[in-house]
Amino acid sequence: MNCRFHLVFAIACVWSLCLGMLPIANAQSGEVEIVEEIQATPDKKKGEWTIGGVQITAKKSTNLDSGHSPKPGRLARVKYEIQEGQVIASEIEPLKIDAADITDGPHVIWQDATTAELITFANGQASRRIEKGLVTPRIIDGLAGPESSITLDPNAPVPQAAILDMPEKLLAISDLEGNYFNALRFLQNNNVLDEDGHWDWGKGHLVLIGDLVDRGSMVTELMWMIRRLEREAETAGGKVHYVLGNHEAMVMAGDLRYIVDKYRFVTHRMGLTYDRLYAPDSEIGRWWRTKNGIMKIGDLLFVHAGYSPMLDQYGLDIDSLNQRIRAALPPVFATDGSNPAADPVGHKHGLFWYRGYFEQHGEEWGGQATPEQIEKILMRHNAKHIVIGHSVVEEVGSIDDEGYVIGIDVEWAKPNASQGLLVENEKLWRLNMQAEREEILNSVRN
Repeated sequence: MNCRFHLVFAIACVWSLCLGMLPIANAQSGEVEIVEEIQATPDKKKGEWTIGGVQITAKKSTNLDSGHSPKPGRLARVKYEIQEGQVIASEIEPLKIDAADITDGPHVIWQDATTAELITFANGQASRRIEKGLVTPRIIDGLAGPESSITLDPNAPVPQAAILDMPEKLLAISDLEGNYFNALRFLQNNNVLDEDGHWDWGKGHLVLIGDLVDRGSMVTELMWMIRRLEREAETAGGKVHYVLGNHEAMVMAGDLRYIVDKYRFVTHRMGLTYDRLYAPDSEIGRWWRTKNGIMKIGDLLFVHAGYSPMLDQYGLDIDSLNQRIRAALPPVFATDGSNPAADPVGHKHGLFWYRGYFEQHGEEWGGQATPEQIEKILMRHNAKHIVIGHSVVEEVGSIDDEGYVIGIDVEWAKPNASQGLLVENEKLWRLNMQAEREEILNSVRN
């Protein structure tokens, strides 16, 4: 197992034993932010709190956010420092989340080629189990949550082809951001999945173009659903394609600004960091690292953010771009600003960040991309449209007069806003949650 995991967990456990409490802090200087469970509060809020099993002092200078009642059993976001052996809070914010209601997992970490550790969270506690002797795929049943069964496959995933012919039907969605139930309902309503959530689309293709993580509270469940649907679609002659976005890259790089409080609490109780759950030796982490950052299916190019004219100047083909993307994971997000071809993940003109198709973002990206520049990109790759997520649009459809760029990033946290792009019978359709369709473009442009 990864040595860093052992070290982090060992430090947390030693601290816990020394205090006779749950692990809340490492003895370090500077302010620390955690999310933990409230056990006791002072009568007037200023004074001694017990949070995560540790006594925390709220002084007159402590900022107390009273938006939610600080009831025992609820979570609180706490910023603190250790001063002369005391835990002194600079901020305590009670949350409207009960610790007992939180479940998460499983998270799978491969110890070696045939041994996997499963980490799950329920009833305020993390639990671990070891699965040994994995030489063929093994189904693990009886798990908490909607994805109650997973398949552990000792065979490491491999990259999918990035250039494919157009199937009879294709549906593209993006930026689900951990909204498991809205995604499930949308796919069921549009007959991609059956009423039990299993693949029901035959030889159809489902394309997900990034940012399926962060901001939402059911990221783990969504990952396992997509992992399962890949297998089910393959068996039926269909395909599920997962194109990476900037938030997957951020998680791999340890940029955790956008994870929700649930995951800060869960990983604190696990004694590890959230990015550790997506490391190269984790099941989801190694799966992510085989994914493409750009795909061409039929006459459509799929990228998460956009394809910059600056990147196009380097003349890279699709397979070369994907090879460079996978080699750059996890990204450093540090660049001299001169060469997106050398840094296609972290560079602002790379496929994960570019917003230069939009007038409101044009200045920041060196000017809005012109129709001629976009057409040049399309012609070089023998494509007719670029399909993007990343930048929120009011509805799925063309964002330019020429119909070169199709935006599909809608607000999946709002069920009635959920939409996707359907390609069928050489036409492009906008699909909504009610399974209504509206033609947006004829994909065969004269």
